[in-house]
Amino acid sequence: MKRLKALLALVLAMTMLAACGGAEEPEMAVEPAAETTTETGTETETVAEPVAEEPMASGEPLQMLWWSDGIEGDVMQTVIDDFTAETGIEIQLVTLGWDDYASKLKTMIRGGEAPALIRATEGTVGEFKDFLVPLDDAFDSVEFTNVYYNDDGDTIILPIDVTSNGMYINTDLFDKYGIDYPTLGEEPWTWAEFETEVAKLVGDDVAYPGVFDNKAHRFMPMVYQFGGKMWNTPFTDSALTEAPAVEALTTLQRMNTNGTLDPAVWAGSANPKELFQTGKYGFHMSGNWFVAAYQELDFNWAVMPMPIGNGAGATRSTILGGKGVSAVKESGQEAEALKFIEFLAKAENHDKYTGGVPFLSPRLEADPDYGEFQAAYEVFQNEIASTPVDNVLDWQEQVAIAGMYPIINKAIEDAMGGEDVEEVLMQLSKDLIEKAAE
Repeated sequence: MKRLKALLALVLAMTMLAACGGAEEPEMAVEPAAETTTETGTETETVAEPVAEEPMASGEPLQMLWWSDGIEGDVMQTVIDDFTAETGIEIQLVTLGWDDYASKLKTMIRGGEAPALIRATEGTVGEFKDFLVPLDDAFDSVEFTNVYYNDDGDTIILPIDVTSNGMYINTDLFDKYGIDYPTLGEEPWTWAEFETEVAKLVGDDVAYPGVFDNKAHRFMPMVYQFGGKMWNTPFTDSALTEAPAVEALTTLQRMNTNGTLDPAVWAGSANPKELFQTGKYGFHMSGNWFVAAYQELDFNWAVMPMPIGNGAGATRSTILGGKGVSAVKESGQEAEALKFIEFLAKAENHDKYTGGVPFLSPRLEADPDYGEFQAAYEVFQNEIASTPVDNVLDWQEQVAIAGMYPIINKAIEDAMGGEDVEEVLMQLSKDLIEKAAE
């Protein structure tokens, strides 16, 4: 298996929190999200690696493939407009749905119509890294965290945000039904306490107590929160069959069947973001990218510290993600694409994007103003700061497995559909080990 080389800036990350909004503890970043809001890593057929040619200016507008969870496309457009005004180079932002993104990019590359620029996650980089232009001459990677490299050690992505999982709550409903939820600086609930408290959300104005993104990236923090991990020995000895992972998945399965969660989400027939926006759900387990999307809701909301496991070894923990911008080989517009990445990497332009959305910034010296959403971002930042280093390293090994997200997604869906938790985790462990060996 060719493993994706990721920059784990543990020392630099000790300065990250102050750089990203002024919370009390440092961040530690490696993700992704998407978490996202958003994961990728799907299978792809082998395509012959393109032969590098000296890039030449084309004079045509550049295509930049994009997807949006909120207003980030609008904010990126303002940066593009600034770039065009300064250079005269036009960029067309081509927005796709996330579910179509990887397949569309694959089709364009194989058809000789590669876009000049793409928005990328670590999964996108893992799948398409052989087709991405080295960026070492476009920006200084030591000024950023969450940087990824190809097998030759070349920088192939300019990070533009860092993501963390977290728990959104409808404070109007929580207050109405007498739920005294923990805030930053207080002891978090255990997952057992969480289940007990949200069970109070019963009334005509409540559809279900909450929703949970049906993505692997949102479930995996629970394994760490219960004191577990992905690997005893990376790629050969899985820890997913052990008690913490079993209890974590059992907890999620129980919530999905006992009326705590809306089962339509894991069944694939409902969008958790859209459900939470109705105001009839008490919580949404998702990620920091929805701070932007939830700016215009008709009810009051907050971000609450995520619960921890119920026994010995339980800990606060999240898993990190992030997105960036990459240039694609054989677009015929590599020179212009590199100019845009150089432009975007400049402090004032990079901060305009992260502060405008707003997102957590991977630029180590960044100081975005989150305004009225400062409190929400401080909780996300504190989730990162509270995550043990061992968990960060364990997840870094996991994301090195290209194509692992669909495998985990399918396993969790099976459990939510009623399959035996221990059998699901046994099969998942086997599948991940086999995938890592490819």
